[in-house]
Amino acid sequence: MITLIGSGNVATWIAQRLQHSEHFPITQVYSRKLENAQRLADLCGAQAIDDIKDLRPDNQIFIFALADKAYDEILPKLPFRLPAAFLTSGTVSCQCLKDYAYHYGVIYPLQTFTKTQDMRSLEVPLCLESDFAGERKMLMWELARELSPTCYEVSEAQRAKMHVAAVFACNFSNAMYQIAYKLLKENGLPFEILLPVLRQTVEKVSQMRPAEAQTGPAVRGDVNVMRAQMDSLEDERMREIYRIMSELIQNEECRM
Repeated sequence: MITLIGSGNVATWIAQRLQHSEHFPITQVYSRKLENAQRLADLCGAQAIDDIKDLRPDNQIFIFALADKAYDEILPKLPFRLPAAFLTSGTVSCQCLKDYAYHYGVIYPLQTFTKTQDMRSLEVPLCLESDFAGERKMLMWELARELSPTCYEVSEAQRAKMHVAAVFACNFSNAMYQIAYKLLKENGLPFEILLPVLRQTVEKVSQMRPAEAQTGPAVRGDVNVMRAQMDSLEDERMREIYRIMSELIQNEECRM
């Protein structure tokens, strides 16, 4: 039986995935706001709590799906040492659980989540890390495979680099989408006009290295086009981003 600690995007995905699990049922959900805990508890048929001291000592697995800054606050308040605990962070060391759990590890979902969506069919690679051995390690893998068929065993250092890579590939690229959205909106054009080229870009990088898929004026060295496009941007920050990104594309190290 599982206690889920947290009620945000990752916790919601976990609750959706384990909603009908026979082997790994969620029986308790904790959140600092009871209404948030209740929302996920209702999904799983679990108990909702807003006091960390009410954790069930008979549960075998405790999954932490918290904001990174919340661990320092929550862990010292645990009412007993946990049998087995997992955090889901891309950056927090699982060693933070060392004094609070007999066995501990990481089940990090490498995906972007939005809890208002139905995420049960979402493709989610999992990165696994633990101090487990033998049967307990098998249990961790069984739980992970209940959540996703795609699992990788990684080191703490690899997980940290993977998170940074995801920030570049996902968070930063989404910020670029927002810039594109703003430019199009200011000129009476719909953002949807870019969706085919965005889909094609993702499709290409699934078949070749990103450097091989790169197109545009920077990779062609078309200085006149780049200068004209920069001059057309009224926002100084946008011009600077354009310049930096163009230089990055032209950098030999980024084309290898």
